[in-house]
Amino acid sequence: MRVFSFRFLFGVITLSILVLVAPAFPNTFAAEEVTRPSAETEPLYTSPQPISNPQSLISLPSGRLIVSAESDGKWTLFAADPNQHAWQKLAANYAPARDPAIAPDGKTLAFRSKREGTWEIYTMALEGNGNATRLTRGMIYNGAPVWSPDGKRIAFESYARGDLDIWVMNADGKQLVNLTDREKAHDFAPAWSPDGKWIAFTSWRTGTKQIFIVAADCKAPCQAINLSQNKFDEHSPAWSPDSTKLAFVSDREGQRAIYVADFVNGALQNARRLTFSGWDDAPAWSPDGKWIAFVSARPTRQPIYIVSAEGGIPRLVENGPTIAVSVAWSREGIVSTGEFTNGNTLYQEQPDLAPAGSGRLYELRRINTIRLESGLSKVNSRVADSLLALQARVKQEVGYDFLATVSDLLRPIDYRCDNTCDTLSWHKSGRAVDTRLDYSDARISSGLEVVREDRHGETYWRVYLRANAQDGTQGEPLKDAPWDFSYRARWIVGKGEGGTRKPVPYGFYVDFTELARQYGWERISANDSEDLDWKTNKLGAEYWHYQKTHGLAWYQAMREVYSEAELKSLTDWNILARAGYDPYLLFLKGIPMPPAAWRWNVLGP
Repeated sequence: MRVFSFRFLFGVITLSILVLVAPAFPNTFAAEEVTRPSAETEPLYTSPQPISNPQSLISLPSGRLIVSAESDGKWTLFAADPNQHAWQKLAANYAPARDPAIAPDGKTLAFRSKREGTWEIYTMALEGNGNATRLTRGMIYNGAPVWSPDGKRIAFESYARGDLDIWVMNADGKQLVNLTDREKAHDFAPAWSPDGKWIAFTSWRTGTKQIFIVAADCKAPCQAINLSQNKFDEHSPAWSPDSTKLAFVSDREGQRAIYVADFVNGALQNARRLTFSGWDDAPAWSPDGKWIAFVSARPTRQPIYIVSAEGGIPRLVENGPTIAVSVAWSREGIVSTGEFTNGNTLYQEQPDLAPAGSGRLYELRRINTIRLESGLSKVNSRVADSLLALQARVKQEVGYDFLATVSDLLRPIDYRCDNTCDTLSWHKSGRAVDTRLDYSDARISSGLEVVREDRHGETYWRVYLRANAQDGTQGEPLKDAPWDFSYRARWIVGKGEGGTRKPVPYGFYVDFTELARQYGWERISANDSEDLDWKTNKLGAEYWHYQKTHGLAWYQAMREVYSEAELKSLTDWNILARAGYDPYLLFLKGIPMPPAAWRWNVLGP
């Protein structure tokens, strides 16, 4: 049986206090952890950092944000007004498009697009007709462009030499130079200092992600300097407009957060933490150096926030796409205003209604295109269409049918679990799928890689599938180190810590976890209870488990496909409590409460 950690219980207790003493209090992070609410719920930010200039908290940021985000299954570029929260789509004819970079004059946008088959660098006038100019050709993959301060050159990352390297070219795409050719570890995500002297970038050459710099005018191969000089992952460098500071992402305090450090004599000093939500990424400075925009992950979305460069409470940039991955900041104001709308044309939900008088809402639908290693090939008909659409999309993106065989779908209502699973599983509601734990076929061996992500005190996993075509037409280079679950990694090298990282492999991979999210299928965190801990038992990792809940509690989901009479023996509160289920877990699953469980009613609306 899956038992939730103490920190989860602490969140429930925190929520009960808020409900009892402050009904009108804003939604807190603890509440979001417990209830998994809608996308509108935001955590209450607090900052332990002193604010040296309180006036910065009441001033308004200027310019516009250029955001790379997912919308309706496509990665597109958007412009956003940071104050009016008005959004517009850019480079509409070049989707998918990623990695926006604004020229120093604020009039030209560089980005990467896959419009012509492989990821290439393009430039486009922001005030023009929307036509773009392709700069790179024949280098298998190019991305992350960044302008020199005089606007005459562009640095970028490329896969042209068998690993990711930092390259520089003229703004017209000519005179290409590889700055990091001598080093075979991945070097990526360049950032050109506004004074023109340095190019900072992220590198795996020390075995962890670290920030390095090279002189912008160096003669390849260039001598690189490690700015991080520690054992932690640090990446995504961004220079302040006066080149005296560097914003970056670090996990040095156990959470992925935005830091700012002074850049003095070729070294970083006085690093200070700016964000505290648990998973923040991709910092970008405002042109006046007073603000930093960044991506901040939530259980169901990744919006853009803005925080004072001196510290403080971040502001949400509202009304935009659900999942953002990077942001740039332009001096110019937004071209036109208008509310952004995010529709869904990926699939249509057409559930099979149950017969009148059956005591349930929907039928369980058989999925003929998915085979099971064991179990029943059925799901709740309300989620069937999204699963079939996801199956087709994954096949298109990776070149093979990864979901043709899965480990588990529907479990019988009377199925009893041991400590490695949950008797009150979402599988019983027909709303969960367990993929295969790995993948190989005649063409691909070791086709599945798993990356660890520690978010908000929980361990999650991101699944990547190796693309069938390795010519740049499918997927992207993997920039994170996969996790090694082998016996040697878990017990000899990792010494009971669940495994270790593997080297970042060469090749093109598709983010299966992100594709599943687009169709409403969310991952879950790994088990870390006394009965089942992923660090000592791989079955607790659950990187293969995805579920689609529509925001329902478990009992509500079960009532969609079973009558109350059918559920009565399975969902008796007292029987479940005697079997070892904690009351707070029964409450969260929506199990009908007996009068003796009155104390849990305080957690209700």
